[in-house]
Amino acid sequence: MDLSNRTEVEIMNVEQMMGPLSEIFKNKEVSEIIVDSFDDVYWEQSGKILESSDLFKNSEEIFNVIKNIFRSIGRELNESQGYADCRLEDGTRVAAVFGPISLNGPALVIRKLPYHNVTLDNLISWNCLDDNGAKLIKKIMQKGKNVVLAGNAGSGKTTMANVIVEQIDPTWRVVTVEKTAEMDFKRKRTLRLETPNAKQEEMVELLKNAYQLRADYFIVNELVGAEAFESVKFMKEGYSVLATIMAESCLDALKRIELLSMMSSYGFGVEELRHQIASGVQIVINQKRLENGQRKIVGITAIEGLTDDGKYKLKPLYSYDESSESFYLTKEGEKFLQA
Repeated sequence: MDLSNRTEVEIMNVEQMMGPLSEIFKNKEVSEIIVDSFDDVYWEQSGKILESSDLFKNSEEIFNVIKNIFRSIGRELNESQGYADCRLEDGTRVAAVFGPISLNGPALVIRKLPYHNVTLDNLISWNCLDDNGAKLIKKIMQKGKNVVLAGNAGSGKTTMANVIVEQIDPTWRVVTVEKTAEMDFKRKRTLRLETPNAKQEEMVELLKNAYQLRADYFIVNELVGAEAFESVKFMKEGYSVLATIMAESCLDALKRIELLSMMSSYGFGVEELRHQIASGVQIVINQKRLENGQRKIVGITAIEGLTDDGKYKLKPLYSYDESSESFYLTKEGEKFLQA
């Protein structure tokens, strides 16, 4: 997010809204701010975690900042609510807890959009992947494959999804479906949808409505409920789908889709669900935030149905080895690029 073009009035409003956090918030290199209590504040800046214990004097000051943030978009809060989240006009996401449910006192998380559009070339220069990985992602999306983008907390799934969407054929129509809009890209021929009340149960209905909108590629961000199996159904019906999910690995992502589908009472047994998923999902891209804070594409895997004993048949195309800090394109990955 580029704050350099803000007017003096807008800058003043940011300072009034963010209070003691305003200087951190205005820093272009800061991507996330976390306040756990008045004396425990930390933020991510240029991939590093910085902290402070003296920005706030007491918990009341934190709650004032929270109220000011939500007031800026026309929402009034009271302590009995306990939890609130929102998206600011510039795309910044805010989640806050307060009142009796938060034993530490008021707390909040602020997630900023990147101040410029991230590209595949940026990711290569940051060593998130190498040239072979970039070529693989381009080919996957240009072929219209059904893709699940999996990653652990803080891995940068939404940023990566933005980059991946830009690789889709520019003549294709893209429809994005989100509970709360987080994705941000400049691609034309794109329709963005958001649930009306930021409720997860509205995602399935939104997906069903999106079904009528003549999309060439559906983007579902992110799978946490019944929309997981709805997305698989779209894949099975011949639509191209990119979906994001919180998961640690390729197999973990597939298992999580299984679990979400079973919890959604579709009535399928594990065997039938697994068959549906294995014949719908074609590629899993696994992004990971490592212990040192670096973000990497650690795996790109093709799904080729099920084995005779009912397990997912996984074909690694690309991987990252932490011990050697090296990316590897497998022989199957080479074949995919040449096909």
